[in-house]
Amino acid sequence: MQYPLYVKNCIDRLISAGFNAYAVGGAVRDSLLGLTPNDFDVTTSATPDKVLSVFSDMRTVPTGLKHGTVTLLCEQGGEVLPIEITTFRVDGDYLDSRHPTSVCFSSSLPDDLSRRDFTVNAIAFNEYEGFVDVFGGISDLRAGLIRAVGEPSKRFSEDALRILRAFRFSAQLGFDIEGSTYLAACNCAPMLKNIARERICTELKRLICSKNALQALQMMFDGGVTACIFDGASLANDHLLKKISCVPEDFFELRLALLLSSLENIDTRASLDSLRLSNAEKKTVLRLLDIKNGDKAHSIFDCPDASASARRFLHFYSDIYDSALCALKIFYENENISAIVGAIECERMMRNALSLSDLAVSGRDILELCPQDPSLIGKTLEFLLFQVIDTPSLNEKGALMAVASDYINSKEN
Repeated sequence: MQYPLYVKNCIDRLISAGFNAYAVGGAVRDSLLGLTPNDFDVTTSATPDKVLSVFSDMRTVPTGLKHGTVTLLCEQGGEVLPIEITTFRVDGDYLDSRHPTSVCFSSSLPDDLSRRDFTVNAIAFNEYEGFVDVFGGISDLRAGLIRAVGEPSKRFSEDALRILRAFRFSAQLGFDIEGSTYLAACNCAPMLKNIARERICTELKRLICSKNALQALQMMFDGGVTACIFDGASLANDHLLKKISCVPEDFFELRLALLLSSLENIDTRASLDSLRLSNAEKKTVLRLLDIKNGDKAHSIFDCPDASASARRFLHFYSDIYDSALCALKIFYENENISAIVGAIECERMMRNALSLSDLAVSGRDILELCPQDPSLIGKTLEFLLFQVIDTPSLNEKGALMAVASDYINSKEN
């Protein structure tokens, strides 16, 4: 394994100052797997005050001095690259399934490695000593196993978020979860109620967007973990769950929509709210679910022909076209929608009116027809838009004004 020059310089400076220092955690794991690490963590025998002293000429951030962490900001190639430097430590008791009540600094690397979550994340390395692998993490990497360090129940009781991390690593790496680790994760799953929903959402998002998400989700359902996240919901549609593997990995909202569609005994909106998703993410998930069983689905399929259905689809979903089209194909795979799908792809290349701004008339034009009741302007324009979506040739000012006049008269009488 080789680490970048800025990491080497960090480790070398600590060693030159008389301390032990190693790259540790995900960067070592990913390097052994032939992957490019996103960032590097360093563990050292130097206490935080000593770390600050060693790097007094560089930019540092006291990220978590109480827990022994200093972030070093390194410059390389015009980029600012952070390294988290953490003192060897032993954690005290955990009372909230997340944070230790105390932290004791240690001079022992094995002590530090023993507090980490999984063996594959408990491997340390520097260029002078090579790999320090106290818990068999390299062997587990070769075997494709996620195994807790030490007693699994103890690790999960210390930090319940590790339960989701086990499944997330399984999804990302395509690894199995070692038997006793899996059993402990399932037994400890009720502890997830103690974890902030934002943190659960972050792990779930990374899991759902992973290559092997389906495998991990099925294990979570089998072990009752999913029910602890979604308030007792159970799997009702295994077929829709399996469709997640057909969806591109970066289509998070659609993958989540499929997961929610596969559940029963669930309040979808409440679940989305509880996950602390962004408003944009929640709105997109709900719109995708609406393709399956909402008003927009009826509006699309009640059109006079496939081309009109296609234009309605584009009107509703052009801003999320790729994921919406994928959702349409999945939710209606047992129906003959090939004509609509083909029409959607054709209509997308055309310039037919799909929004109010595309209409040949404006709100000012409509106001001339209902000067006494301006509240009809918006309703009239919306009515005209769907008339034009169904019949594109109608998008001519004279024709639209005539239709608008009839519509306004019907509303006023």
